[in-house]
Amino acid sequence: MPKRTSDSKVKAPLSALAARRLRQQQLAAQAEPSNSTSNDSSTAIIPGAEAVPVLYSKDILKNGPSTPSKSRSPSSIPSKETIDSAPDLDIDTPRQISNFAQMEENYVYDAQTLETTVKLRRGESFVIQGEYRISVISGNISICGAILETSASLDVVAPSTQALPVIECAPKSKKRKVDKAASKNGGFDAIFSLQSTQSGLNDIGRICPRFDRIWKPPLTSTSVKSRASDSFTPILTATQPTPVLTIPPSWQPAITALSSTKQSPKSVFIVGGKSVGKSTFSRYLLNTLITNSQQSAVAYLDLDPGQPSFTPPCMLSLHKITSPIVAPSFITFGSTEVVRQHHVGYVSPREDPKYYLRCAADLMRAYKGLLEEDERLTLIVNTCGWIKGMGRELLQELVAVCEPTDVVGLGEVDGVFAEILPDGKGVKRHLLEAAGTGASVGNAAAGNQLFTPADLRMLQTIAYFHQQRPNVSGSSSDGRSTTSFDFEKHLTAVPPLAAAYKGAAKVIHGITILDTGITSDLTFTALSATIVAMKLVKKDDREHPAIRYIEDAYGENDDVTPYIPANRFDGTSGMLPADGTVTAGLAIIRGVDEANGELQVLTPLHEDEINGYLEDGYRILLCRGRDEIPVYLMWDWRDGRAGQKGRRGTGGGGGVDKTPYLDFVDGGEVTGKGAKEWKVRRNIMRRGQQRR
Repeated sequence: MPKRTSDSKVKAPLSALAARRLRQQQLAAQAEPSNSTSNDSSTAIIPGAEAVPVLYSKDILKNGPSTPSKSRSPSSIPSKETIDSAPDLDIDTPRQISNFAQMEENYVYDAQTLETTVKLRRGESFVIQGEYRISVISGNISICGAILETSASLDVVAPSTQALPVIECAPKSKKRKVDKAASKNGGFDAIFSLQSTQSGLNDIGRICPRFDRIWKPPLTSTSVKSRASDSFTPILTATQPTPVLTIPPSWQPAITALSSTKQSPKSVFIVGGKSVGKSTFSRYLLNTLITNSQQSAVAYLDLDPGQPSFTPPCMLSLHKITSPIVAPSFITFGSTEVVRQHHVGYVSPREDPKYYLRCAADLMRAYKGLLEEDERLTLIVNTCGWIKGMGRELLQELVAVCEPTDVVGLGEVDGVFAEILPDGKGVKRHLLEAAGTGASVGNAAAGNQLFTPADLRMLQTIAYFHQQRPNVSGSSSDGRSTTSFDFEKHLTAVPPLAAAYKGAAKVIHGITILDTGITSDLTFTALSATIVAMKLVKKDDREHPAIRYIEDAYGENDDVTPYIPANRFDGTSGMLPADGTVTAGLAIIRGVDEANGELQVLTPLHEDEINGYLEDGYRILLCRGRDEIPVYLMWDWRDGRAGQKGRRGTGGGGGVDKTPYLDFVDGGEVTGKGAKEWKVRRNIMRRGQQRR
């Protein structure tokens, strides 16, 4: 094993401006004799048994690989001033991503089993991009808060849309026994195997070229030698900034305390602004609870319709989770047991706060039903990032609804705690720093892709409509999710389901459009080429407002369009109450056949599943909200390129001219009806400002 040489130094990435200033100082100092030495030994900071999981970048030796360093305690982490003053830093110098040196003995591929065996020592870290199944042979490993012991396995999905998870030897614990036989096996503390998995997600670039490179390693990086057929790539170094999943130092003690079984059940309410790490903290806590405590399941209440963890956007949901999850939100469909979900129609609760709160209360009632089956079931509540104004008032209402035992605040939320938490209720408060400490941050100028929340919502919606669910149960005999994805065929080439909306055999019993007052003759104009929620209501529920309206307005007449005007009710809350309404999933209305009274529907729900709802006595109501439909779901850009050429008179097909509902930039200007947004001005004033 090669030993670490003395010219290895701890260094951190600098901005271009800081690097330029440092270079000027170096040039100015060349004419003067230097009193500093350049051969001080310094080891890389790598998370270990005592250290908080924080990675720092360092230079990579050019004369050969280095061995993993010993772990150091948090007190030995250099200060920010020490890191910023690190000399001789080149912004193009490769930085270490994995503290792992590949050799014949610690990275072995088996051609018969098609598996790769990896051996780690304590203090080593291993970062892999792609999708794979990791199975522990001996010892214990940790990944994204999950502790995997001998014989445990886990499916991991790690694209570049999010920070890449780190694989390490699990820290020692009194409750966790270490396999002594494995420790004696060449001095390695953990041995695990990697196996390629093929879910179809690597082809998502066929549908949306924006995400074509999310499975490929950074352009300027070094990786472990692997086969072209592998669905994963271990990354050793990278010049291009590469986000690595780390957590701030204050998180680990809080996660350890919250995963304790002394007080059970816990209800953990997570609060914070935008991009502070609420979802990351929730995922770490979820994985720790499942793998490092006596609980076999965790309940997860997702109240963020803008960036949900397990559903498409515009949804609130309650899940029962029995296995750790190491995957971004656009891949988690089918990985949990969906107890109940509601479509609110907007990416923010500000559009209909009353309905938002009623849906949250209904999901909490469903959680209390789960407690009757398992009274130790811990609840994690993930909220949205709206913490000012009305958002703070909503948080106060949600605290009253969820009755948390612990509230976790990320970032600057001192004032929020003071307003939303009741006094004398015994709620434990955990004030933690926001995420981002110690992680490498991507830089657009350096060529790294940056994805906005809108980009991730688009990715989540595209993946949702391209998922394949072969059976109703959604799981195979071994308990693994059978959800896969098919991006070979564009949605415009997929035969839609025909759903009758009139006649004796009609399937659709009601249509409504949120926040819009139109006449019934414009129903299908407003519905075609949009995303709708398929809501279920028991047909014998005479107290349901929608059922009452349909019977009063249409009676037994099955030949009339069942349009339910949303402006006739108290917002969404009065028309489709959370209690008594279930959301089965989302669908795209591809077209309308008015002659036969049918809607052409594209949905990942299997037709047997939909027919099962009808046989169980449910009526299906379609609800159109403000769900954003990505252009790439309605337009096959591979054919569209030829269409654009034909439009300019250079030959090619007519893909663009034949594409409905879309407008393309021609000569730098977008023209045509509906090319520009229609803005409506509403002069809403306080009473004192109104003229009398």
